[in-house]
Amino acid sequence: MTSQFEQFIATIARLRAPDGCPWDREQTHQTLARFLLEEAYEVLEAIHIDDPEKLKEELGDLLLQVVLNAQVAKDENRFDLEDVAAAINEKMIRRHPHVFGDTNASSAQEVLLQWEELKARERKERASSALDGVPNNMPALFQALKISEKAVKQGFEWNEEKDIWKQLDSELAELKEEIALIEAERKRGEKPNLTNLNLEMGDVLFTVVNIARWHKLNPEESLLMAIAKFKSRFTAMEKISAKPLKELSFDELEALWVKAKAVAT
Repeated sequence: MTSQFEQFIATIARLRAPDGCPWDREQTHQTLARFLLEEAYEVLEAIHIDDPEKLKEELGDLLLQVVLNAQVAKDENRFDLEDVAAAINEKMIRRHPHVFGDTNASSAQEVLLQWEELKARERKERASSALDGVPNNMPALFQALKISEKAVKQGFEWNEEKDIWKQLDSELAELKEEIALIEAERKRGEKPNLTNLNLEMGDVLFTVVNIARWHKLNPEESLLMAIAKFKSRFTAMEKISAKPLKELSFDELEALWVKAKAVAT
């Protein structure tokens, strides 16, 4: 009896066939890249709102991108879904010697340490830096977290949390100083170069990421949660306001925001 997964694979192959769907037949790994990222974020949203039905649907959409990309590769005689499954299966067995081999790991922490050691050995064969392996097109906050974690594994870490806050104070002071310089240039009628301002802003954000890491938080998820909260409260403001928000004064907006916080999470 054919499984649902096998039927799904056959459906995608049919869509990619010469007499299949014109849109599906035109797709490449490059054209599908944006959809893969979008679907991954929709899965994350479903997890955040704890909606099992939405999660099931979004995982299906994400699975579509995996299977469709594998079918594109198969049509190009590069690899197929079986090869993908074989590669990840081999990796999972290799990375879990405490289950499939003769090593021991009695806690989740020991498993993570062992996992990182195995990854480090594999990286030595193909990497030139301890910071390699983090995709440049990964969302910036998540990329900063991964880079920071890799640096910490090499001993590049603050001694105490208060040292990170001291660093943040320093970076904020430099950001304010750069903003003051740019404002002075604008008052003189000059067009400022924003390169340094971008760098100073980045330094602040990178330090905040390290504070998140110190508390075992994923700053990408933290920001997504904050965005969702802001959207909920802003929408509440729109619903309870007697007139368009853009027609309200600052004080009226502030009062409305307080009301919205009481009715929206």
